[in-house]
Amino acid sequence: MLKKKLFASLMLVAGLVVGASASAQVYVAGTVGQAKWNADCNQSGASCDKTGNSYKVIGGYNLDKNFALEASYFSLGKMKATASSGGITGFAEAKGTGFELAGVVKRDFNDDFAGFAKLGLARVSVDTSANVPSIVKMASDTNSTQPVLGFGLTYKVSKEIALRGEVETRRVKIGDEKSSVNNFSVGVQYTF
Repeated sequence: MLKKKLFASLMLVAGLVVGASASAQVYVAGTVGQAKWNADCNQSGASCDKTGNSYKVIGGYNLDKNFALEASYFSLGKMKATASSGGITGFAEAKGTGFELAGVVKRDFNDDFAGFAKLGLARVSVDTSANVPSIVKMASDTNSTQPVLGFGLTYKVSKEIALRGEVETRRVKIGDEKSSVNNFSVGVQYTF
């Protein structure tokens, strides 16, 4: 399933590139980072790891110098919890992935540095699973459309290549509960 989503994201980016070839309006980017889940999983006797490795593949289109549209596929990593009682240890985890479309407002600070802010909607899928050996094993998948908000900086290394860093927050739905995931990532952006 992950390979299909990644392939679809790459095809989307390739379509953007072909559709506006050599126009300096299209860019692609990839980032890696760390996501922090803000879910309450510290129940009595439970321990949680609410941070996970994240990544994102981005395709963007500059409408003009100050505005752009971005489409991306992202992974928010995993949140894990363990709990022990009576000599039995149970495990649970949640993993988030999704697609988003965002409007981006950009501002050049000088020839090399620029800042941006983005606001959009993300279709987020959270896969959860729990296992208490010899007692219960279950899994579920919750899909929801949620807002995404982000801020970032770019630094031009050359005319086409820029380093990109950003902080984002997305809402997620785990079962009936809503929470948020904050993500910090860095990567490279290439403008055609």
